[in-house]
Amino acid sequence: MSRAPDNPLSGLGSAPARPAPAAPSRPRGRWSRLRPSYLVLLAALPFVVYLFVSAPDYTRALAYIGPGLGVTVAVTVAAYAGALVLGLGLAGLLLLKLGRRTLLTFGALVLAALLGSLFFFTRPPVTYALVGQPGGRVAIIQGTPSRVVTPIQTGRYAGEGAEGAGFAVRAAISAEAALAALEAGTVSAALIPQEALPAGANVLWETTFLPPEARNPALVLGVLGVLLAMLTAAAARSREHPLAVFAELYVDMIRGIPMLVIILYVGFPLQAALRDATGGLLNMPILMRGGVAIALGYAAYMAEIFRAGIEAIPKGQLEAARSLGLSSWQSARFVVLPQALRIVTPPLGNEFIAMLKDTSLLSILGVRELTQLTREYQASNFQVFPPFNTVALLYIGLTLAASSLLKWLEGRTKFGR
Repeated sequence: MSRAPDNPLSGLGSAPARPAPAAPSRPRGRWSRLRPSYLVLLAALPFVVYLFVSAPDYTRALAYIGPGLGVTVAVTVAAYAGALVLGLGLAGLLLLKLGRRTLLTFGALVLAALLGSLFFFTRPPVTYALVGQPGGRVAIIQGTPSRVVTPIQTGRYAGEGAEGAGFAVRAAISAEAALAALEAGTVSAALIPQEALPAGANVLWETTFLPPEARNPALVLGVLGVLLAMLTAAAARSREHPLAVFAELYVDMIRGIPMLVIILYVGFPLQAALRDATGGLLNMPILMRGGVAIALGYAAYMAEIFRAGIEAIPKGQLEAARSLGLSSWQSARFVVLPQALRIVTPPLGNEFIAMLKDTSLLSILGVRELTQLTREYQASNFQVFPPFNTVALLYIGLTLAASSLLKWLEGRTKFGR
């Protein structure tokens, strides 16, 4: 059996085969996994500990500021959980598609809201009378709207451009209690309903207004109806779902407002509006206002992160899930979301670290977290370096711990694991 001739050029200047380069050996052990910057911080850790142990100023500062650490972490975790839920909901709204009856349904909601507002606006008004003598103190029944009390306090209650004497306000639980205080001489005037007006009373001023139980729902339904009408009109023009238009509007607006402004707005004007609209039923404490403000602010950023992660999943996988008989909810639950969460884990971790640092802005509301306690200590002791160096080191420790935890979590959620 003949054998194929060897290649005649095989021995002419052919270089010997080079062995494949060996893979570089990786050092093993836990210390090798640490970043060089972390090694520097670990080397400096004994000096930091020695500083807080040996320097009385730093020891006192740490003892005073330390309790704010728990408040900072608690607010961050609670706000992060709320922002995650709200951001995921907004991302779901951004991906909604316009259906056949969507515009008709929203048109019916607009009509119902406007009719409800008109119903409450046409309720019978009430008339209050200011009786007594001008000046001094006035008895005001609890629950009287502030827009009625303000003219009495400022002395602009006479009408027709005339100005009366202003009053100091004293609360009364009922019209009978206000009249009793007027008869006892503890107040010089009383603001009472017209039906409780005694005969022969000296009426200084009368005003007619819609009671809060009718005015508040009328305003809420009116604003809701106008907002739904605008969203429906925008959806009809752009052929997008009205809720998707709302989510896009929310994301664009919130991302354009500084976080400090959001915290101040939620902490004062929005809280006052909610308290007045609910008759004092919804009165959030300062700590809750700060957490809600941070959650509302960061939800806009998280919504965009979730939307990008969901849209990164190939559409073929969703079609394959549909072909297997899965519903839209099952496809999102078992196919899209598990893969999207692996994609969005790193940016969501960055948002957590940013949120951890932005809790320092809550000091503007008086929340006694790390920064507020630092300011209080500095104001009481007139020392600058011990408290602010201490809070800086505490924030560094918090962010490094959060970063390490997030890197571990990111490694657990990588593709192929």
